[in-house]
Amino acid sequence: MLEFTSKPRKSIGPVILIIALGVVVILGGALVLYINYQSGIERGPTAVVVPDLLRQGNTDFDYYKTRIRLENIKGSLGISFSEARIAIISGTIVNDGDRKLEALELHITLNDEWGNILKERTAFALRPGAGYSSKPMEPLEERPFTIGVEAIGQFWDPKQITCEITGLRYK
Repeated sequence: MLEFTSKPRKSIGPVILIIALGVVVILGGALVLYINYQSGIERGPTAVVVPDLLRQGNTDFDYYKTRIRLENIKGSLGISFSEARIAIISGTIVNDGDRKLEALELHITLNDEWGNILKERTAFALRPGAGYSSKPMEPLEERPFTIGVEAIGQFWDPKQITCEITGLRYK
C-alpha cells in the first residue's frame, strides 16, 4: 500500500518578501523618472528663434549681407533609416566683414530636373550655442555648414540649389 503525505506549505520568508518589495520600489522609481524625463522633451517641429536677427529691408542687414559669402555649395542624396530620401546641403560660410558673425539664416530652394521648385527650407547655418563651434565667426573666418532637407522627390537635381541669406546677426 502507498501512502501520500502532504507537508504544510511554508510561508514566504521575510527575506524574499523584502527583496520583492525592493524590486517593486526600484521599478516604481524608474517609472517615475521615465515619465518625468518624457514630459521635459518637446515634441514635433519647434521653431528656432534668434533674438535681434536682422532681416531684409534693414539697412544693417543690407550692409553686412554683402560681406558674407557662401562657397562650395554642394548637394548630396541620403537615405534615412525609414528609407526616406534626404537632401544634404553643405558648403562654406566666409565672413569677409570686420565684425563677428553670430547667426546666419539661409533659405534653400531645391529644384527638379526641369527647373521647377521641388522643396524649400529656411534654416540656420550658424546659430549661437549650436553646432561644433558655438562661438561667433571672427572676421575673415571660414566655417563649414550642413543642412538637411527631408522628403525629397525622385527628380531632384543636386546641381540646381539656390541658397539665399534671409537673416543675420553680428556684433
